[in-house]
Amino acid sequence: MTLIHLFLLAIVQGVTEFLPVSSSAHLVLFPKVVGVMDQGLIMDVAVHIGSLLAVLVFFYKDVLKLAHTTLMYTKAEEQDRNLLKHLIIASLPVVIAGAVLHYYIPDGLRNVMWIAWASIGFGLLLWAADHFGKTHKSVSDMTVKNAFWIGMAHICALFPGASRSGVTMSMARACGLSRVEAARFSLLIGIPVIAGAGTVGLYDLIRTGNIQLGYDVFVAIIFSFLSALGAIMVMMKFLKHFNFLPFVLYRVVLGGIILFVLQG
Repeated sequence: MTLIHLFLLAIVQGVTEFLPVSSSAHLVLFPKVVGVMDQGLIMDVAVHIGSLLAVLVFFYKDVLKLAHTTLMYTKAEEQDRNLLKHLIIASLPVVIAGAVLHYYIPDGLRNVMWIAWASIGFGLLLWAADHFGKTHKSVSDMTVKNAFWIGMAHICALFPGASRSGVTMSMARACGLSRVEAARFSLLIGIPVIAGAGTVGLYDLIRTGNIQLGYDVFVAIIFSFLSALGAIMVMMKFLKHFNFLPFVLYRVVLGGIILFVLQG
């Protein structure tokens, strides 16, 4: 892959990973729009690793506190223990479902028609949850029931176009979390999920023994990290003053364009 190809791929991933617009959908569409070969799941995972590093840096205080809670669970504060418990509950379902999907369908679900309808359908669900959902909870006010339903919604993220952050933010808003807190929880539960996908991807990379691919992966991770960190900063500031409508409109327009092109 050329340097410009890697740069564009990483920017697409980094910017869209944590915005509720589906990074996986954009990664599938990217080679079709640019007119290059599909980068494959291993490169998809590489840019996801860059995104993972970005969220670890942005939420380093939360990450350190969670690590401390894990190691010193009985001595940790109840609020910290609850957060750790809720993160596990909300992330475990998609990890299990993703492992099963990877075993039976190793190349993933990459049908463009599915992406279009998922982009529109889940985009409208995001609007409904944001518009009708109450805003009275922070992450510390969450219950096990809230975490469970967010975890169930998380499974939908396995379909390109649904958006991992989109479905989890939608359910979090439906459960009463504020926009900023919904985004925060969504980003935090992305850590174990992206880490799991990255581990599988690295294993596949090692099995290929492709040195050039290894270099490409390293460069993609760096570019993805920088763009993802910038996207997180912008989104968290944006949600303090605005709602999710711009993201919803983007998803609907994107899905509509894909359907129009396919039918044409």
